[in-house]
Amino acid sequence: MQTHLLNPRRHIDLSSLAVLGLVLAPCINIPAIAAEALSPITVSGAVVRPDLAPQSSQNPFRIAESSSSHTQTITREEIEDLRPRDVFELLNNATGVIATQGSRKGFSGLSVRGDSNFRWIVDGAYLQPNMAGRIMRSIPVMAIEEVTIVRGASALTMGPMTGSASPGGAPVDGFVIVRTRKPGKDGGQARLALESFDTVQAGVWAGKMLGDVNTKGYIAGMVNYADTNGPKEKLNNGASYNLWSSTGAGLLKAGLDTSGWLVDFMVYKDDSEFGIPNANLHFGPTGNPPAFGTSGDWRIDPSKTDVYVVSGNRQWGGGHTTLFSLSASSSHQVLTTTTLNLNDNKNLHLNLRHNIDFGKSRAVLGIDYQHWNNPSGMNYFENIPREEKTKGWFAQFEHKLFDGRLALDASLRKDTVTVVRGLDYYTAGAQPPGGTASPLIYRDRKLPAATFFSTGAGFRLTDQWKMTARYGANKQVSNNLNPMPGVVLGDDEQKKWELGLEGQFSRGFNPSFNYFHRAVKNEKSVKGFTYTSATAATVTCRSTVATTGAAATRWNGTSDITECYGQDDTVRGGLELTINGAFAERSSYRLGVTDFLNRTNVVQTTPKTVADLSVTHGFGAYTLTSAVKYVTAYKGSSTDAGLYLGGYTRLDLGLGYDWKFGSTPIRSSIFGRNLTDKKYETSNGVQDVGRVLGVEFLVGF
Repeated sequence: MQTHLLNPRRHIDLSSLAVLGLVLAPCINIPAIAAEALSPITVSGAVVRPDLAPQSSQNPFRIAESSSSHTQTITREEIEDLRPRDVFELLNNATGVIATQGSRKGFSGLSVRGDSNFRWIVDGAYLQPNMAGRIMRSIPVMAIEEVTIVRGASALTMGPMTGSASPGGAPVDGFVIVRTRKPGKDGGQARLALESFDTVQAGVWAGKMLGDVNTKGYIAGMVNYADTNGPKEKLNNGASYNLWSSTGAGLLKAGLDTSGWLVDFMVYKDDSEFGIPNANLHFGPTGNPPAFGTSGDWRIDPSKTDVYVVSGNRQWGGGHTTLFSLSASSSHQVLTTTTLNLNDNKNLHLNLRHNIDFGKSRAVLGIDYQHWNNPSGMNYFENIPREEKTKGWFAQFEHKLFDGRLALDASLRKDTVTVVRGLDYYTAGAQPPGGTASPLIYRDRKLPAATFFSTGAGFRLTDQWKMTARYGANKQVSNNLNPMPGVVLGDDEQKKWELGLEGQFSRGFNPSFNYFHRAVKNEKSVKGFTYTSATAATVTCRSTVATTGAAATRWNGTSDITECYGQDDTVRGGLELTINGAFAERSSYRLGVTDFLNRTNVVQTTPKTVADLSVTHGFGAYTLTSAVKYVTAYKGSSTDAGLYLGGYTRLDLGLGYDWKFGSTPIRSSIFGRNLTDKKYETSNGVQDVGRVLGVEFLVGF
């Protein structure tokens, strides 16, 4: 990959050529096109799936009715309207969500109502968090049917809620559920997108139905290629953005529906390489700031992913349904700094549950098993193997009263982690004293069980209005972190309250009001660092790390910084308003505003207000889409009084034109992302690329 570092690829103004192609396409003098360009054409091939129905016993990620106001689903149609670069950019359009840009050895993540410890599930595959950021960066949005954000108090049946790879850290705040496409009829779709920075995305998805009335099946597949050079301009420290990447990905699915069995098989593979984004000078070293040598930009080459999943359900009759998912995921990555660092991960996960429906009640019982193995070490602990096994069980009970107007639910979960091989402190830091022979390395330690509880109620006031309420609590032992001197770390105790009111005034005005309150006792945060100075002296748990002068951290391509933790009692509470509706046959909107009324001890890491607005307007054969994101400024981890994260308004626009070539439906579009060209930061020092222009062609068949 040295060609990216020393001999950048020839930059061609692809966006200009693409716009020209879009303008010319509908003007070609073919009678069939002119005849069919009078009405919109659907090219996605999306169909209604029984396993996606909100209250179906066959839905593996069904949530209780009291959670409806506190989750959000982005559909295939919305994905095609928004034209996101990846799943993180897609989720940045969701209410209360900020997609954070990763740097160094970490990758993109999410903050949802200020919570950031989310887990990813793809078609039932529970991804280990240290793997997930890199894997999700490569999965093409073309493969996705829908994405659902499920917050923690609503998610106890979906997977382990204790922090894998960081069992002394905070409990899991919730899940991002990604479900890939499967066909309901024969057909497919091809996509080509050309964007700024020499960016190309091209893919084909196709599916075919099999069988007859008694035995139904399907097979579907996708191949996708994405490539970008990233911005040519430099950061203010003279380093490049280092945002080049190249990814080839493929997905194969098959399913069978017969004799009460519904079984899906999924295989996903990708082979990628990408640069790790550099940080601005004000945040210190990331890859190649001049003050710390000229070792070259960091990169991961290769990055390979394999995900295998078998999932489904068996309906036994008499209200009994068993659901299952078994997945094996692995990643192989080589991180290049001044040295080559191998990072191999394997994760095995089983989720098994049984639903019992009787009268107006439903009971759910289930278990989880997860085995994570990282033989090569990773994220600052290279060459120190880490391995964990997690066992969990859960139970949920739901009951309806007053002719179904009142729905009650309660859930209980316990997760136990056994550290087969690991460290006494689990978060980013130096190799412990003694390296691989350190006394801080231990084996076969069973951590105390983490307990989670939630309960909720949903009451339908009228046919148009519904009120919901939820409460969740959990406790997790936190004795495996590296504390500041004199600090005795206590156990994390978290409580969440949510109260919602949603209604339907009319087709054009449907509001939802939500109050949320998250109080944590002994929430952990980085308070200082232990590091080696330029004079080889050990500085213990200093509140800031010097980057210049005699006290500067010695920079040799491998971090020798250990984070030291303290704890605070924190509160995040506020109001969330969403309004959606339709104002014409093919025109709709959605507005979301999250405002924090209480940010006790989290002001620095939580913006006061996050808002989003999306509008789709169809007229004739055209569809105009727009999305606005607004985030107030906040500090993040920076100690510089003049530097902030957020503080931006982002505008995305797109215009699509539906037409036909013979009988083939085509949608050609021009679009722009971040048209305000704001180089905002969502991670300290790592800035957005700014304005992106592009063109997209979707062809249905």
